[in-house]
Amino acid sequence: MKKRKICYLAACSLIFGGMAAVASCSPSDTTDVTTQTLTVSFEKSSIYIDESTTVIVKIGDEVQTDVQLEISEGASIVKLEGNKVTGLAEGTATIKAKKAGCKAGTATITVSKAPVVEANAVLKFEDAFHESPTGQWGNEFMGGYKDTPVGEGIGESGGKAVEYQTQGCVETIKFTSDKAGKADLGFVMATVISDWMSGGAMQDMALKDYITISLNGTNLDLTDKVLSGGNEASNYYLWDEVTFKGVDLVSGENSIVVTTIGQQGPNYDCVKVYGDYTIKQIKGGSVIKEYEEIGKYSYFVNGYEWGPGVNRIVIDFGKNVKKADLANDLFEVKVTGSAATNRTVTSAYLVNDKNEKDDSLTEGTKVGLDLEFNIVYQDFGWFQVTNTNGASPFLYDQVTQLNNWDPNYGYEIKLASGKSLTIGDTAYSDAEKPFVVKGTGTRVIEATKDWGEAKSHTGKDEKTLTYKAYETEALKTDGGKNPLIIWLHGAGEGGTDPDIALLGNDVTNLGEEKIQKYFKTDTLAGAYVLAVQTPTMWMDDGTGKNGVGDARSIYTATLKETIDTYLSENTDVDTSEIILGGCSNGGYMTMNMAMEYPTFFKAYYPVCEAYKDSAISEEDIATLKDLSIWFTASADDPTVAPNDYVIPTYKRLMEAGASDVHFSYFEKVYGNDTGKDIQYNGHWSWIYALTDRCDKDQKDYNNVAAPSTEDVLVDGKAATMWQWLATR
Repeated sequence: MKKRKICYLAACSLIFGGMAAVASCSPSDTTDVTTQTLTVSFEKSSIYIDESTTVIVKIGDEVQTDVQLEISEGASIVKLEGNKVTGLAEGTATIKAKKAGCKAGTATITVSKAPVVEANAVLKFEDAFHESPTGQWGNEFMGGYKDTPVGEGIGESGGKAVEYQTQGCVETIKFTSDKAGKADLGFVMATVISDWMSGGAMQDMALKDYITISLNGTNLDLTDKVLSGGNEASNYYLWDEVTFKGVDLVSGENSIVVTTIGQQGPNYDCVKVYGDYTIKQIKGGSVIKEYEEIGKYSYFVNGYEWGPGVNRIVIDFGKNVKKADLANDLFEVKVTGSAATNRTVTSAYLVNDKNEKDDSLTEGTKVGLDLEFNIVYQDFGWFQVTNTNGASPFLYDQVTQLNNWDPNYGYEIKLASGKSLTIGDTAYSDAEKPFVVKGTGTRVIEATKDWGEAKSHTGKDEKTLTYKAYETEALKTDGGKNPLIIWLHGAGEGGTDPDIALLGNDVTNLGEEKIQKYFKTDTLAGAYVLAVQTPTMWMDDGTGKNGVGDARSIYTATLKETIDTYLSENTDVDTSEIILGGCSNGGYMTMNMAMEYPTFFKAYYPVCEAYKDSAISEEDIATLKDLSIWFTASADDPTVAPNDYVIPTYKRLMEAGASDVHFSYFEKVYGNDTGKDIQYNGHWSWIYALTDRCDKDQKDYNNVAAPSTEDVLVDGKAATMWQWLATR
């Protein structure tokens, strides 16, 4: 809080309302001093936070200027500067006025939050008329020029944002008003990223230097209109509402024109109109459709090689629709959230009360829609992007560097152009009676249905880890104790929600038949799987400096305690059959635990491991060489360079006489969850490990080369990594 300014008569003379003070409380005054009392009031007796008002001090009807003002109560509620009082927080405050020879006077002022004023209408830039100096849209970093001026970013209005405005671009919003008069306009915009390749922050943007805005041909005053930049890292748009008070609307058609005059303009979301008007936006020469909101929906999340993916949605209309009326091209499905885009429906069908497809139904209230995946990998040389085109409900936070659920992720389902559907007794059509099913919906995570409840363990050092485990009834009731597979997540999957750790790297594969089959016997139904999650990252060494895997983790003891806690909870685990592994940051922790507790685990499977070789001592090598370890990595890994991590460590182990250490080294990373081969970032070699595609070893440890070519034999036959792990 700023220091209060207390003005004394000897130091300053205050002017109140333009009037000069004539009354006096000095002893020489002929009036009895005991009757001379200062009265204090305000131009407004109640104000909002950040609003200011003037203090008025009088004797009788005479305004006083030579007085001393102070806050006697509520110093945290208001700020006093001269004769101006500004609200800081909700509550009441008392202002006292003093003057020599007079009785002090006080008055109380109330501060409250400003009421939320709802916009009468929202005009979306995504529905605006776009012009550019080249007749094209977009830039080379976004996959070439686009046919539409709508970007993938999501704004406050829930629609797509207009991004990448360059000099000369013009956005024109046309709308009709039922009458002429004064209105307020609130432009919702966001500043752009400064030096985004280095994870830079948003920069403040003085709008007068970047754009012009006109309403019906008259320029609006942009002086002092600034979009805040803040300290948020790239990909975090800070949406500001820039308000213009009392602008003139005309009856009939109005036009707002925004022109980019700087090298790059801000991102545009919408214009909010405040006032008692009926406003309709014009798009392509016609009035925007008004959709009736009906029904509700759920979206279903499963695990895929790129992470979590929404493969279907189920709409509950609440009233019956007929199976015969459904078709794959009936609906337009749009994703809302940070990666807003359209998705293609591959199948439309009726579902039962369990949200399962039911071909026996001829009509029902619930409709299921299967959605196509459109995964696109782009390699720009200096960075790679895997775009899920709306399939993933995760949002990567550039500030915390963690994945999380996108709070705005959801769907809007409408009838496609020219389509119609009868729901109950109501006939809807795209042209005459359109509807929309919208909102954030209900998230259903199908991939983790067999993974029990989330639990946590707080260690002796007060550090807390969370975890989930794959533990089916079949495992609990089979004929013996079962092996345990442990997974340690990558850096982006930290936090306190184990589902993030399970879905971020498609870890739920470990509970599927492709892996479980190796652990099944005549008496055992498979292996338990434990996924443990750290709130930060496994590489944390407590100093905040260990981001390259060159020191022991502060979570070492707590992780061991957490594993012990799980074992005490599940006595069906065979403690001689515990296998430990993880990817990247989790690969680092796998190596960390192997060096700290080498006899506790049966075998290890570190993937793109990030424990720097230069930090592994000769004593550590002597410990590791006697263990069963299978490394996995890709030569094009841009995040954990194999030449600094796994390759020299592998060579040192082999030179030290390791007899049960293997290394699957790939040239590039490919997956095929979509039915076709897709290349991914070279760091994502966990795709090979978790889909049981690690089946080759190095031919010569002195000359490590990708791809690996040699078989690893189990009982004289070529084996995969998981088959090998199951037999250690």
